[in-house]
Amino acid sequence: MYFNPMDVTLTRTPVSAWVQTAKVLLDAPDFHLGGVVVHIEQPTIINQQEMAVINRVDEFLRHHNQYPVSTVANTIFPEILDHGDGAKALAARYMKNFLRMPKKGWGRYFERFVSWPNPKGGEAINQLAVVVEMLSEARTGTFHTEKYELVVSDPARRMRNVQGRNCLSLIELKPEKATNQLHIYATYRNNHYVRKTLGNILGLVDLQAFIAREAGFGVGTLTLHSTSGTLETSGVPWGKSDLRALVTQCEGLLIRRQAA
Repeated sequence: MYFNPMDVTLTRTPVSAWVQTAKVLLDAPDFHLGGVVVHIEQPTIINQQEMAVINRVDEFLRHHNQYPVSTVANTIFPEILDHGDGAKALAARYMKNFLRMPKKGWGRYFERFVSWPNPKGGEAINQLAVVVEMLSEARTGTFHTEKYELVVSDPARRMRNVQGRNCLSLIELKPEKATNQLHIYATYRNNHYVRKTLGNILGLVDLQAFIAREAGFGVGTLTLHSTSGTLETSGVPWGKSDLRALVTQCEGLLIRRQAA
């Protein structure tokens, strides 16, 4: 069993968490570790130095004809469609756009959150709306801490798939009564730290903030558990030296701007 927790003193914010974990992966055999656990204490903090890193990673991805950071984040939470009118309205707006998308392709996490096939037939299950409702009820009724989750992995869809299979498996939401905060735990079977993970983290932050707002909680911590974490060097248009340069540049942006 692998267990590779990152140093929590170095992963307090979303982008610093990405940089720190990428540094650790650079020193791992084949740029890969199992059981990578990243705990982010302040997920909503994205300041100038954090934005500089996001822009650098985005520039790197676009240069190599990969999905930009924002596209990856939008697969988890389409922030531009959030008009502040609740989970059901957001879901309706998203599905209207979703029905116009190509049926084959990548990036369907939010669709699973708001339109899970109903095994009993009839209307699809809007997990997001139900979770918001349950968490809202907890604040005025019996306070439970262990029954809120968004399921992604579905054995009826792609259980045997290797390619095209979802990397995100499950999101657990944990309300804390004493602080009125909502914590989030995301489990990934695999995280591609170059192409996807920074976008994944930012999408999770947006999702967490939305649910907390709608249910009446403050934003708590975010914990990311990747049973496999990799800085990709196979099947991609860059090499190990490119990744070392990218991570070094990103670390330098954080250090220089923090010192300024």
